[in-house]
Amino acid sequence: MAEINIERKKKPVWPWVLLLLLVALLAWGLYVLTNEPEEIEVEEIPETGMVVPAEAPQPLYSYVA
Repeated sequence: MAEINIERKKKPVWPWVLLLLLVALLAWGLYVLTNEPEEIEVEEIPETGMVVPAEAPQPLYSYVA
């Protein structure tokens, strides 16, 4: 009788690469959606109710004699 060599086919790797890429994109998307940006605390200046007069405006031109 004749011998028949049976070899298993090698499975391609690219479906695993695509799966890992998809999982990485999903993880990144969830991180972006759930991560709140750091809030910067702003120190508010209390209102005094006083109006400070502005300085007199400077003339646009001056006469030099």
